[in-house]
Amino acid sequence: MSALWRDRRGGVSILTALAAMAMIGFAAMGIDIGMLTLSQRRLQGVADQAALAAAASAPDRRAEAINRIVAATGLANVSTSIMPGRYSADPALPPASRFVAGSDAGAIRVVLSQPVPLFFGRVLTGRNTSPVAADAVARRIDLASFSLGTRLLNVQGGLPGALLNGLAGSDLSLSFMDYQALVGGRIDLLRMTRSLGTRIGLTGASFDTILAADVTLPTLLSAMADATGNAGTATLLRNLSLRVPGSKVPLSRLIDLGPLGDLTRASSRDLFAMDAYSMLRESLSIANGQRQVALDLGASVPGLLSTKIMLAIGERPANSPWLAVAQDGSTIVRTAQQRMLIDTQIGLPLLANIQLPIFVETAAAQARLTGITCSGTGQTVTIDALPSPGTVAIAQIDRSRFDDMSRSPITGPVALLQVALVKVMAYARIDLASDSAWQRLTFNTADIANATPRTVTANSAMQGIAGSLIGKLSLTLEPFSLGLSGLTGTVGAALASVAPALDLLINSLTDLLGVHVGQADVTVNGVRCGGATLVA
Repeated sequence: MSALWRDRRGGVSILTALAAMAMIGFAAMGIDIGMLTLSQRRLQGVADQAALAAAASAPDRRAEAINRIVAATGLANVSTSIMPGRYSADPALPPASRFVAGSDAGAIRVVLSQPVPLFFGRVLTGRNTSPVAADAVARRIDLASFSLGTRLLNVQGGLPGALLNGLAGSDLSLSFMDYQALVGGRIDLLRMTRSLGTRIGLTGASFDTILAADVTLPTLLSAMADATGNAGTATLLRNLSLRVPGSKVPLSRLIDLGPLGDLTRASSRDLFAMDAYSMLRESLSIANGQRQVALDLGASVPGLLSTKIMLAIGERPANSPWLAVAQDGSTIVRTAQQRMLIDTQIGLPLLANIQLPIFVETAAAQARLTGITCSGTGQTVTIDALPSPGTVAIAQIDRSRFDDMSRSPITGPVALLQVALVKVMAYARIDLASDSAWQRLTFNTADIANATPRTVTANSAMQGIAGSLIGKLSLTLEPFSLGLSGLTGTVGAALASVAPALDLLINSLTDLLGVHVGQADVTVNGVRCGGATLVA
């Protein structure tokens, strides 16, 4: 045994065998790991291209887009996985946590995997291949602008001009043709903002900076004229800029440009437009410090001896614009609460005139962007809207509380008619409960191009406000009714005869204000399908 230990023959063979295993291991590390690294880098480049292609494609075309990218590279046996989700560029989040898989919110993660052949490594691992994988995240920032409370209908008579005169606090001398020119004129939102910057000396400033600056009504109307392609509308707006008061317009409370706010310029595809009438109405409304308007229509309403209207527009909820540019539902647009009191006189033969007050109130409706779908040359935008409940009444109204939106101005029955010592008292009130849920509206390419408004209606909304109230009216005689019971029937018949005219008047007013009782009107003013960007 001791001789065996002292025998040195064959030692080189043992060392050679051990060294050969080490050399094979080093070769595996140098060749196989190098091949795996090269394959992974090549696959990563393909994954980046695939993610961009998938993000730029419609949801049902993403797999096809990825397969085309993979086929063009000549790679074989590549497995793909597509995960839609949401990407947040918040620097406070670690990079790995910025993408969250789930519902499609404009971000796509693509994972590619491929088996790579092993050469020397198969000796050590017993496997012929080893998998490599690469993933990439791309997102497309699609933007849409939408507004709430935009109802554009063909309202006859001088009511449009009377409303704008009341909001402006001066005579704008608008004809019906002027109103039609305002409704038909489209204002490019970003172009208007750039023009404002030039006019107030903020050339080169961001859009948000310009909107937050002090802007007067004359300057705003001049910038609106610069931003419309309609020559007639532009001329009208410039003429109006000479008639409106120099009140300041806090535009940042009306318009939220969202992701575009930090930009100083916008590309030609960023076309977000609104009609000139709605923009003028909202600007006058927010510039009117009293936020209360009185209109006297005289005897212009058929069947009525006189008509006087009081309007009160509440403050818009904080951080809620009238028009927003958004990419998701993080921005909610709300209308302001509105009140309307219509005082009318109705003639009765051989008797005193009936004094009929109708009170109409709408609460703040809401809307939010739900999704944007871009497919080829077509776009689809979905908006969720929550219509507003409201209150309508024939009752005594405390005018000192009329513009206090925190409490009701209704105090009780009202005297419609007084004959000698007898009064005909009346009371009717309808409260619309807030029983509605968010309702989804879909706008196609034609709707967006034509700025077509869509309306959602609460379950408890009514049609024919005046007719509904008069039908529920409770008439009583005070202080006594002996021998005069037929008087209430005479008053009721007179009220029923003018209900259609009153309903038409109320509908015309709410058309111009943009909100009906228990309804919400939404318009998509523009959409931009952005290019895909690699983010991870």
